[in-house]
Amino acid sequence: MKEEKIVIKGTPPAWDQAEYERRVEEWVRAYRGTEKSMELVSGSLGHEFLQAVIDKANQGYTITHTKRINQGELYHSTFMVKPPSMQEEDIASIRAEQKEKYVAHLEAERARYQDLLRQQLIQAKSEKEAKAAELAEAKKLAEVEKEVQACYAPLEIPE
Repeated sequence: MKEEKIVIKGTPPAWDQAEYERRVEEWVRAYRGTEKSMELVSGSLGHEFLQAVIDKANQGYTITHTKRINQGELYHSTFMVKPPSMQEEDIASIRAEQKEKYVAHLEAERARYQDLLRQQLIQAKSEKEAKAAELAEAKKLAEVEKEVQACYAPLEIPE
């Protein structure tokens, strides 16, 4: 069975600032669209809940319009959006995490391409050695045949 020939196409991806920014923006959009950019504020009594909301508002939090305010017996809650400074800290963490993931991806792709090249070079050397061995064997057989023919005179058949 003949082994499939390994052929490398293209090159491993390199750092692309636009790709990095696209990845970050995708995660920032997810961050802003989820509860990760918010904090749950709750209290068991109405006035405790209102005071907790006031305290958070004084810290720069705002009430989100995408979540309901829950008011039940002995439980009141709502999500409040983190202040911009806290969001920027979270986004800085997202940037760092995405950079780490992107670098890991690039390194993995580079290692994959190196492994493919290693396999391709080994395969090429093996094929070259096999071809050289075939040629050497053919040359040896030709020399043996030449010696055999030289040992005996041509067959003479009378007419």
